[in-house]
Amino acid sequence: MAKKQNQAVKNPAQRPAARSTAPQTSRDRPERKKIAIHVRMAIFLALVAFLINSNTLHHGYVLDDVMVVRDNTMVPHGFSAIGELFTTPHLRGYLTLSNDTYRPLSLVAFAIEAQLFGSNPSANHFFNILFFVGCVVTLFLFLHKLFREQRPILAFIAALVFALHPIHTEVTANIKSRDELMCFFFAFLSLNLFARYAKDNKPTMLAGAILSLFLSFLSKETVITFLAIIPFVFFFHLNYDKKRSIAITVSTLLVTGIFLGLRSYILGKFHANIDTPINFMDNALMRAPNAMSKLATEILILGMYLKLMFVPYPLICDHSFNSIPYTTFADPLVLLSLLLYIGMAVFAVYRFMKNRKDLWTFSILLYLASISLFTNIIIPLASTFAERFLFFCSAGACIAIAVAIDKWLINPAAEQKFKTLFSGKALVILAPLCIIYATLTYGRNEDWKDNYTLYKADVAKLPQNTRLNYYIGSELQKMYDQEPTPAGKEQINNESLDYLKKALAIYVDNTDAQAEIGAAYFRKNQIDSAEWHLKRALTLNPKQSNAAANLGTLYLNQKRWGDALAYYQKTTRLNFRNAVAQFNGGVCFYQLAQYDSAIKYFKNCIVVAPEFDNYKSFQFTALTYQTIKNMDSARKYEQLAKQYDATFHL
Repeated sequence: MAKKQNQAVKNPAQRPAARSTAPQTSRDRPERKKIAIHVRMAIFLALVAFLINSNTLHHGYVLDDVMVVRDNTMVPHGFSAIGELFTTPHLRGYLTLSNDTYRPLSLVAFAIEAQLFGSNPSANHFFNILFFVGCVVTLFLFLHKLFREQRPILAFIAALVFALHPIHTEVTANIKSRDELMCFFFAFLSLNLFARYAKDNKPTMLAGAILSLFLSFLSKETVITFLAIIPFVFFFHLNYDKKRSIAITVSTLLVTGIFLGLRSYILGKFHANIDTPINFMDNALMRAPNAMSKLATEILILGMYLKLMFVPYPLICDHSFNSIPYTTFADPLVLLSLLLYIGMAVFAVYRFMKNRKDLWTFSILLYLASISLFTNIIIPLASTFAERFLFFCSAGACIAIAVAIDKWLINPAAEQKFKTLFSGKALVILAPLCIIYATLTYGRNEDWKDNYTLYKADVAKLPQNTRLNYYIGSELQKMYDQEPTPAGKEQINNESLDYLKKALAIYVDNTDAQAEIGAAYFRKNQIDSAEWHLKRALTLNPKQSNAAANLGTLYLNQKRWGDALAYYQKTTRLNFRNAVAQFNGGVCFYQLAQYDSAIKYFKNCIVVAPEFDNYKSFQFTALTYQTIKNMDSARKYEQLAKQYDATFHL
């Protein structure tokens, strides 16, 4: 019996389960899976990129935003406009150009935002910031792959400098520049997906990369420089398999060909691919004294771009005449710029011959390939100089900055440790650079609050620019009607005249300034001066619709109905959406007893701007129908008018 008991005790299966009363130790707990260092870095970069641009969220529409959002006739229709946006030239919803582009994707994004949020610049700015965050993260993730996941600190520094670089403020703060953001985002997303395909041979990655690259082309043509970048990356850096590198290159060529064919078809269908002379006011290089002076000035501009990559100040929204005076090859700065670019090219080739995977070579190639589109040497552009042209280029410069810091200041043994950034010599260089860039970026974003704030800030930095002086003078004219006091109106008008006169002193044939100065004299009741400047504007540019409209109003006040009508008709032919011309044209037709035409013009005003002059178009339509004894229509428009003015009655 005792033997059985001993056996029973020795059999562990028969023992009752013991309850543990001891506390669980850290060894017993399952170990939490650490978030990979590159994921933590990507999250940090996303937060930095969002926060540094968050002060644009409450900004309004600035510069060309009106063309693609506020005054675009297609975009406000939301989802229903998407098909039309994909099948028409870029600015077809704002004006008809004989030399347009095909960039539908940003407009489609605006249409979706209009459907979801209405006419809301804050929503547009939010998605601008979101796409910029995407640009920063996709750049970082691609660089992490480019360095074969061995140098996350180097990829992080490059992306951090890119996130904070002040040169990007024009792209992030200007809603119209969504095309730049989307182009960059989808371009680098395609590089990431191509890299996954090159390494893992997954066809889905290749398909995703092809789609992303096509979306980049639909955003803006700038990505065409990737015809050089992509083969370089996948034959020399991420060259896992030669056949896959060939497949990636062939795919890139096919996508480019398909886009160019589609672009040619759409623009040809609307006769929007006709070469037209470039406006001198847009690109002053078109009137350089001679070919050598033009080339010298273009080389000087290349040096200015390079300088902004490292010293991004001052930042200015417009560089038209006379921001950059014509120069010659006797200018030391021209020679310095030329030597710098030649030196960069030679240095890149030298480094490449020593090491096919050299990062200096890659950064220089990315910069030079991107800047090649904007030199004005190869392709004349509708701009002399623009900060947005540097968006792609800046990625190359930021990589070069990161390589320099990494090479000279970071111990390779500590490359995998995030804390490396917060200690040692690297922090001494990186921290001041980031603080300076962040301060400049945040401050420059504040300038983009509205047109007046932007122009006021920039004309102080570049007072010799005729267009900036016109811009601020024109903006003051818009503020005139909002000023309640006569003394305030007079002060605004006089200040506006000062800027407009300066614009003419810099360039006497500035037709926009001539038109606005005529309007300013009209407000001062100096009729002869107003008439002279308005007619001068139309002589210089017969398509100056604002001058025609203001002349119409000048003659309307003198009750010269026929003369006024002629200029209003000219205005509506040039710009159908000019509400002043539509409404006042209706008034002129009424005074001339041409009632059917008057009704047509009043209804046109209802279409383009129903709120014009406190919705008076509805009242005048009703009154005109009453005049011709069409009481059914008169009562209909009377009821519509009462919705906005309950006291109105026939």
